[in-house]
This record gives sequence, structure tokens and C-alpha cells, in this order.
Amino acid sequence: MVNTLADAMAVIKNAERARQKEVIITPASKLMQRILRIFQQHAYIGEFERYDDGRQGKFKIALLGRINECKALLRLNLKMNQFEALERRLLPAPGLGIIILTTNQGIMTLKEAQECNIGGMSLCYVY
Repeated sequence: MVNTLADAMAVIKNAERARQKEVIITPASKLMQRILRIFQQHAYIGEFERYDDGRQGKFKIALLGRINECKALLRLNLKMNQFEALERRLLPAPGLGIIILTTNQGIMTLKEAQECNIGGMSLCYVY
């Protein structure tokens, strides 16, 4: 079983450490597109575009040099009362970085899920 999200996070992190200006991620999926859109909204990456290579598709991402760490998580079911412990365990300081969840109302950050008062499954985090 291949975890394409974990592979994509590793490629982004390695490209940031190598101080590259852009990186190409394959395969392109709707899940990855939604996660990249959240990264872009929080100014961790610049513009990204999807292009078709005749097979699975690719994302070309402009890097801004703002990512210290990004990892995919095991998809664990989380309830509202577990959010604070997860945030303390994964992020270096309160308010620094984001954790991305998949919920029954779509893919969103941990803070958005707390505002909506819904639980979800953990996908990845970045800071």
C-alpha cells in the first residue's frame, strides 16, 4: 500500500531543505489539491498549478521557503476533546503551524473544525 500524501509531504519538505524554488508532485489528486489550497491560504507555498502528463497528472508548486516541517499522519479518528492534545503533541508552539483534518464537511484545518464543533480524521500537519 502506497501513501501518496506521505510521499508528497516528504518531497515538499526535502525541496524546502534544498532551497529549491519549485517542486513537482505526482500523482495529482483532488485530496492533494485541497491540501495545497490550504497551504496556499496560510502562505506556506506560493502558486501551484495542475497539468496533465497523459497519465496521473502532476502539480507544480512554487515554494516560499517557509516550511520547516510537514508530515502526513496516520488517519486516526479524532473527537473534539482530543484536538488540544494533538496540537500540543505535533506543533512546536500554540498558534504556530496548522493541522489538516478530513471531516464530513470537507477538508479543513483543526481550528476550522473546532469552530464548526465537528471531529474528523487527521491527514497532515505543517509549520
